[in-house]
Amino acid sequence: MSGTRVIKTSPTSQAGIVVSDTVVRMNVGEDNGVVVAENGTTISGPVSFVSGPNHIRVGGLWTFNNAMALSIPSTMATPSAVLMIDPPLRQFAGIMATATVMIGLIGALGVL
Repeated sequence: MSGTRVIKTSPTSQAGIVVSDTVVRMNVGEDNGVVVAENGTTISGPVSFVSGPNHIRVGGLWTFNNAMALSIPSTMATPSAVLMIDPPLRQFAGIMATATVMIGLIGALGVL
């Protein structure tokens, strides 16, 4: 089934969600919104991040370096990296702990 679906609280509301075969769009007025399409994700309007820069991931493996470390000038002798390798080990450890419990429960049910 193809077509476009629009979700709004009222026909005159500026805020809404538009879903089509290739695009998902959340709008709040003409200049503010998020568009997810085949060519990427676009955020328009003012953006606020509630997390610090060291919690923003780039490519899943990299985080931004500490702002204090970046206050030291980067030179050939003392380079300062903007991105640091930060593997998501804490998240992976939580997933593995949950998987271990689930495997134990499935194994116990299989014995009964």
